[in-house]
Amino acid sequence: MGRRRINQVCGESAVGVGFFELPEAPVFYPSEEEFKDPLKFIDLIRPKAEHYGICRIVPPKSWNPPFAIESRSFSFPTKLQEIHKLQKRPTASDVDTFRLEHDRFLLKHDRKVQKWPFFCGKELDLCKLFNAVKRHGGYHNVVKNKKWREVLRIIDPTCWPEMETDSILSTLSKIYKSHLHDYEIYQSNSACGKRIRASKIQKEKLRSKGNRIVREVVSNKRDVDLNRMGNEVDMERAGHVAEPELGIGSNVEFSSRSMGLLMGKSSTVEVDFRADQVCEHCQNGAHEDLMLLCDKCDRGWHLYCLTPPLSAIPFGNWYCFDCLASERDTFGFSEGQCYNLTSFGRMADRFKKKWFGKVRPSKSEVEEAFWMVVEMAKGPVEVLYGGDLDTDTYGSGFPRSCDVIPEWAEENLWNEYIASPWNLNNFAKLNGSLLHLVKDNVPGIIVPWIYIGMLFSAFCWHYEDQCFYSVNYLHWGEPKCWYAVPCSAVGMFEEIMRKTFPDMFEAQPDLLFQLVTMLNPKVLIENNVPVSTTVQEHGNFIVTFPRSYHGGFNHGFNCAEAVNFATADWLPFGRVGVEEYRLYHKEAVLSHDELVCVLAKNACNSEMSSWLRNELIYVKELERKQRQHLWSCGVVRSSRITVHPSPDVVTSDEDPMCIICRCYLHLSAVTCSCCPQRCACLKHAEQLCGCNQDCLQLLYRYSLAELDDLLQNDQAGLTYNASATMNTVGCRKRRATVTEPGGHLRHLTKLATTWLLNAHSALSGIPILSTIEDLLVQAEQFLWGGHEMDTVSIRR
Repeated sequence: MGRRRINQVCGESAVGVGFFELPEAPVFYPSEEEFKDPLKFIDLIRPKAEHYGICRIVPPKSWNPPFAIESRSFSFPTKLQEIHKLQKRPTASDVDTFRLEHDRFLLKHDRKVQKWPFFCGKELDLCKLFNAVKRHGGYHNVVKNKKWREVLRIIDPTCWPEMETDSILSTLSKIYKSHLHDYEIYQSNSACGKRIRASKIQKEKLRSKGNRIVREVVSNKRDVDLNRMGNEVDMERAGHVAEPELGIGSNVEFSSRSMGLLMGKSSTVEVDFRADQVCEHCQNGAHEDLMLLCDKCDRGWHLYCLTPPLSAIPFGNWYCFDCLASERDTFGFSEGQCYNLTSFGRMADRFKKKWFGKVRPSKSEVEEAFWMVVEMAKGPVEVLYGGDLDTDTYGSGFPRSCDVIPEWAEENLWNEYIASPWNLNNFAKLNGSLLHLVKDNVPGIIVPWIYIGMLFSAFCWHYEDQCFYSVNYLHWGEPKCWYAVPCSAVGMFEEIMRKTFPDMFEAQPDLLFQLVTMLNPKVLIENNVPVSTTVQEHGNFIVTFPRSYHGGFNHGFNCAEAVNFATADWLPFGRVGVEEYRLYHKEAVLSHDELVCVLAKNACNSEMSSWLRNELIYVKELERKQRQHLWSCGVVRSSRITVHPSPDVVTSDEDPMCIICRCYLHLSAVTCSCCPQRCACLKHAEQLCGCNQDCLQLLYRYSLAELDDLLQNDQAGLTYNASATMNTVGCRKRRATVTEPGGHLRHLTKLATTWLLNAHSALSGIPILSTIEDLLVQAEQFLWGGHEMDTVSIRR
């Protein structure tokens, strides 16, 4: 492979690097020949590199692309990052909601509602204090581990170390014990109540103080598997309750949410009907027995429409996320002023000199300083970051055919780098990248983004949209420090994040999607989470692997560019990414089902065939299972979805989305005559509206027979291989079992045989129009099926 250096994989002995002495991610030095084909080279190093989740590639010395952006005319917006709040910041809790709940607690226990106490000359925010103590494990844990200093830094980020005297910390502890300790115990007991599942619940609609409405659910007893996510996909989202199967025909049991139990009163309460209540998410008033109303604003959400969905009505008071999280205190990166490269560079250089003086710091010293700021050991620090700059708007650092060749550039050299496969403008559409079939130029995915950094500007822990690969190139400037956790440790990483920031996840369950939170690598190390690091120098490429968490910061003024790509081994991760989006009701970047079908229509090499075939089998079997279940529950009407105008490319914007989980409905959907403009996925068919099943209609783009034919188009003729449905690390095996026809299918086949006899009888004599019309309508329940229904399709 030419000259290269590969560190040992995580778990083996490795020399630590950097301030934390972490294992260094693999560094590869491809030869000139190996460098000619990026995707082939990445596939070659994948077995070593994916165990880290990240690797660094140092190009051959001949690689020296010109920087294509005109520095004097390049102007860009920035974002303001409060580095001291990336880890230790107050929860975005609504003070009014907290005060309401706290006052209810006081009144219930016959205590007088008092004004909040003063601390250090100003009124103390008990909401922030309560959440800060919760983050560190509660009052007793804070006292035992002497964490009051950390609590103080969270509730008042502007405090300086000299303010953290023993007297002040002791006063803070006394205030908490006096005002909040009993409330903490009460909340802890209520949280335990939320996990209680009653076996039989009478259907009730309860009304409590303040004309508050509480809805209860009646259903038959059934165990709910809280670890299931979608269909046999392990989402590994530790601490979250998976969405219950509330499809047609399912019986899910819910726990009681009785204020009578909470208040020690009888559970027989006056019933209050509100027919005008609609869900804030799906705007549907159906299934009001599954509606959960906020105890503050009285707005309603279906249990299955919450993010993430709830499997049971919670015990005690419940507040929506709008009321829990204060818009004023929600943390994010606000807009900064616009700069050009010259002015931004001057500002960035002044900032770094202010920190380190004229002496050039070592990489470890910069890393130590960054984490001291994050840990709030050096006071508030704000920096600017020119991030997520669309190259279609601001220009790319690599030469492009649409750019005017500068006077200083040599034309032949310029054109050579325009066509280079390592030019990130070409990367997503390379031969071998599945994204070459995507029609639209999706910013940040197909079209690269530019990043202008300065000292301490950070990119927080995340993995790529839809679990894609990513490639990052540092054009020039100071280094970037990267940290990564491999896909195999995703569950461990997310569990530690939730344990470290329980209050923030309670207020914002989708916190990890927001890219605003850092966690010190030493916390991960202490909890046996494998984490590696690498420092990217200018001219280096960084590759991150599917579903690997990564984050880091800049050592100073620099310019980088990044884009996504997807090779065939990404396919099972793409499915996991889509299911993750469905859980949090987020729109995917593109339709995974559409991509799989478009790939199957196009010729592909044998390396891709094994991954594609397994993914297509999974898609087909899931469709078969869900369609047969719908049919068995009485949804017998069906019709074709309009054919795509461009069937050989991925154009997700053509597809409708499920009103519940917002997934793209490429293969199938369910609609109703009462709301023809609204669609639901087959999993959420029952939640579409309140009509009977005979009013619903299945829409499908491919029959199961046609999906079978797509499999036959695979000329490689490979058989199903269960191990190929997972990457070598981190993605649970999904067995796409091809079973013998079950009861539903046998019954459906029997009905089809009866239909054929009736059709033969009707057509043997003089055809009667009404009879023919009835036969055509009856045939709709068979046409979506497999080849076992071919005779019905032909007769129709």
